[in-house]
Amino acid sequence: MFRQQLAGLALLLAVTAGAAADRLFQKEPEPELPVCAVVAPLEGEITSPDGQFYVRQMGADTSVTAAGLYPAERIQVVSRKTGEVLWEDIGYYHQSVLWSPGSRYAAIARRARTYQVVTVIDTRTFLAWDVTLPDGGPIPEYTFLPEDDAWGTWQNENTLLLTVGLGGDSGPRRFYRCTLHSEADQFTGSTLEQTRQSLTGLWDFDKDGAPETAEVVTVWSPEGTAAWYELHIKKEDGSILWSQENFSDSHAGWSSLFACQVGGQDCLLRYTPWMGQGLGAYSYELFTLDGAGEEVLVKKNRVEFDIDAGILDFDPAAIAAFLEEVHGYLADSTLLLSTGGGNVRFGTGGGEFRDDLRFWSEGCPYDNTLSLEQNLERARDALLTSSGG
Repeated sequence: MFRQQLAGLALLLAVTAGAAADRLFQKEPEPELPVCAVVAPLEGEITSPDGQFYVRQMGADTSVTAAGLYPAERIQVVSRKTGEVLWEDIGYYHQSVLWSPGSRYAAIARRARTYQVVTVIDTRTFLAWDVTLPDGGPIPEYTFLPEDDAWGTWQNENTLLLTVGLGGDSGPRRFYRCTLHSEADQFTGSTLEQTRQSLTGLWDFDKDGAPETAEVVTVWSPEGTAAWYELHIKKEDGSILWSQENFSDSHAGWSSLFACQVGGQDCLLRYTPWMGQGLGAYSYELFTLDGAGEEVLVKKNRVEFDIDAGILDFDPAAIAAFLEEVHGYLADSTLLLSTGGGNVRFGTGGGEFRDDLRFWSEGCPYDNTLSLEQNLERARDALLTSSGG
């Protein structure tokens, strides 16, 4: 009997000791989130276009909350092939991912309670740059990005277009262009503000039956002057079908683009009547667009001359034929954007464009009773007379 009692006591002690040991070495369970709490969302393009990387967030920081929302503990860029974490940073209350078209960069917009951060990661070096505005500072406190996926787009592999501000009663939206600069051991970016002006009119340059619109973009220097201008042809969904980005009010950047109809087809006309130090090179290209936004040439022409008094290579008939051809296209066209002569103009009638008529002077005014060729002959004779020829 005594032996049985002793055995029972030993069993009780063993069970009690085992339970104590279990309590001693057992891992504390993860704290359960309150039923009303929500972990920060991760939105946008999770996987890179080439399928090599994906973005994920890990855990929840339960020490802080805002309106029942817990921020993610970490956000990571991960290799899909190996599972290796290639970049990592703290998470916020909201994350949204936007990959560049060629998967070179991942832009991640993260929202805290009172501020917003946009981080761009280079997938070659996995260095990161937090976007700064033109003044070199971050996005101001209490200024947020649009809540939908309209906060950013990639204009090309190295240029992120960023929209800052919620609009409406929350204040105006402002638009920025972030250009990325990547080297072996350094990754930075530069930001300029840009404004946009939609033009009146609908066209079908790519012949798909859906209308396109035109938009003029002005890119501003940090000093507040216009750095350059761009013309965007946009599809019905707002994406850019085609653009020309080299307009400037300096001589090297003078160019003019028009929308016109030829044979019932909407066409773009690029016209550059360039002159410098007596040399003239007038050229045009008439083209449509294909579905990918590539230019499809319809016709082009060019005329050259030299009005230097000592040389005077000037053919009135050839110049008149060229100008009359171009003016026929311009007659019922719309001037989309011109910086010719250092004058920025857009959205006006193309028939009013006269940057190419530079041959007349007080001594030899244009005579409306004569043809264009006859007037050019008079201009040539005046040049000969002034040179003593």
